[in-house]
Amino acid sequence: MRLKPEDYQVATFFGLIVLFSLMERFWPAHRIDRWKDLKVDVLSFAFALAANQAVTILIGKSIGTLTPPFLQAVPAYLSTWNSAGRIVLALFVVDFVVYWIHRSQHTFELMWRTHAWHHSIEHMYWFAGFRTSFMHSLLNNIPVVLIPVVLLRFSPVEVGIGYSIGAVIQFVEHTNCRLTFGPLNWLLVTPDYHRIHHAASIHRGRNLAGTFRLWDRMFGTYVDPAEVPESYALGLDEKVGPRQIPRMLVGV
Repeated sequence: MRLKPEDYQVATFFGLIVLFSLMERFWPAHRIDRWKDLKVDVLSFAFALAANQAVTILIGKSIGTLTPPFLQAVPAYLSTWNSAGRIVLALFVVDFVVYWIHRSQHTFELMWRTHAWHHSIEHMYWFAGFRTSFMHSLLNNIPVVLIPVVLLRFSPVEVGIGYSIGAVIQFVEHTNCRLTFGPLNWLLVTPDYHRIHHAASIHRGRNLAGTFRLWDRMFGTYVDPAEVPESYALGLDEKVGPRQIPRMLVGV
């Protein structure tokens, strides 16, 4: 039986679940109560997977692989690059676009509604990182789909590799572990870096980057984890009632 790129994506995803669950079990960075919001996290996880799949299919069917005329020279030129170069380029371009989407979510009230559910996290660990609304998934998947497929014309294998890298990034930034990239810490987002972004009050709207810290450094939203206290509250700094959850899940 020949495996498809999607099979590798699924295997990567569940492999990461096992890996990060074990890491958080034996090397936790902070003491957390995993059981406090477990039902909500399970609901959010199932909703996030379904919403992500639906949004990806919706965007793919709506846009297809048609490249606008003014951009047609770009994929022709980039087709001469090797896969590694194209994937690295996609990571930087997608992350740059997502940074500005994320920044708008912390700037404008209407956009904040698409993102507020993600900030209801009070106990940071990989599972809680999947609290995303439908509108949040829609906004973020537009560049995630359009840039690799339409602009760069990724092959199915390249799409699978890109997805796997994106999954690793998602797990890393939300995990309850002390992870470091050593000399690359100045460039890459680490769990302690992203955790600051989820603070209930201090530095909200800072450390917006998802993968590369350089966007925060360049555009004035950078906070050095070394200058932040070890312990601080996470979340919205307000109680989320059961009646608010359906609206927040949709992101309106």
